[in-house]
Amino acid sequence: MAVPPGSSRILLLAMSAIATVVALGSTYALTSGPAEEPAPRAERNYADLPPDDFGGPVTLTPSPSASASPSASSTSSVRPSASPSATKTRPSDPANRSGDRPSEEEPREGEPLGSPPPGAGSPGPDDTGVPPKKKLRVHRGDLVVRTPGQVVDGLEVHGRIRVEAPSVTIRNTKVIVPTGSETAGISNNNANGAGMLVSNVEVMAENAAPGVNGVVGHDFILEDSEIHHVTDQVHITGSNVIVRDNWFHDNYHFESDPYQGGGASHDDSIQIIGGSNITIADNRFTGAFNAGVQITQSISAVSDVTIRDNLLGGGGCTVNIAEKSRGPIRGTVIRDNRFLSDQRIDGCAIIHPSSTKITHSGNVWDDTGRPVRPSRG
Repeated sequence: MAVPPGSSRILLLAMSAIATVVALGSTYALTSGPAEEPAPRAERNYADLPPDDFGGPVTLTPSPSASASPSASSTSSVRPSASPSATKTRPSDPANRSGDRPSEEEPREGEPLGSPPPGAGSPGPDDTGVPPKKKLRVHRGDLVVRTPGQVVDGLEVHGRIRVEAPSVTIRNTKVIVPTGSETAGISNNNANGAGMLVSNVEVMAENAAPGVNGVVGHDFILEDSEIHHVTDQVHITGSNVIVRDNWFHDNYHFESDPYQGGGASHDDSIQIIGGSNITIADNRFTGAFNAGVQITQSISAVSDVTIRDNLLGGGGCTVNIAEKSRGPIRGTVIRDNRFLSDQRIDGCAIIHPSSTKITHSGNVWDDTGRPVRPSRG
């Protein structure tokens, strides 16, 4: 019996709709469904790293005599005022060669302080993080991504995101790391997460806690994002990393950090502990107490690092290069950056060992336009 023309049209439209849903299913699997997902999802610990560089174990276990939480200050991104009890240290201070703060400096306590307004062309609140009109769906608990090519879009994650599959994209998403989850907000620090793209995200700690970092791993691109109120915004553990057009500000700093044996925390905007083929470009750095960019070679040799076209501030010295007994760092290029005059060591924009040769040009002080001269440490 012949099928009426109207029924045939309805059948064809239904088949087309089903095909469209199947094609889009992998992209929107994480952004569909109920408004909240209350069930937490477990995340494996990433590789153990030296506590003096990374913040120690994943789980914070304070001593019985310790208070509920250490006293934290968000490092000021404006030039600190003079204090009778804190004197400036010259760039030759040997304590700074290993990436530590000078021993004469005491951390400042107080409420989080804001960053200065961005200069022309510098990333800031209007062009980093989640777009203001983007509607976010709440996800409570850690999120582990194991599907290759998965797109995570439009979430507010009260937990951490761990990427364990290649070519994953995380975009238009806010990550709030809970207290007691002292790890990274987003990580791909494993053998399977290469090719991660993180775009237009915001990462922050729920409360002041030592050991909470922003993005950690290797083989990733981080762009157009805002990371703040954590200890380290970015930890690079291996090769093939691009960090561009981001705003890093308001690091948490602790006078007594349990991950540093009770000493002061080592908060950096970016720390590179191993890898090659690393580009840091067109970012805005303010608010780190230890360094804006710290290279330590803690887990492997570092080479071929380019730092260009950034607005750089913070730290004892803003760019601090240490070899850690692994020999000279090859292929380091630092060019065309503007430096804020907010270092705790007067005039120390860049410090590096004499055995590590750097290529530098076009670096100037933002307030005067005068050339920046690297210091030897």
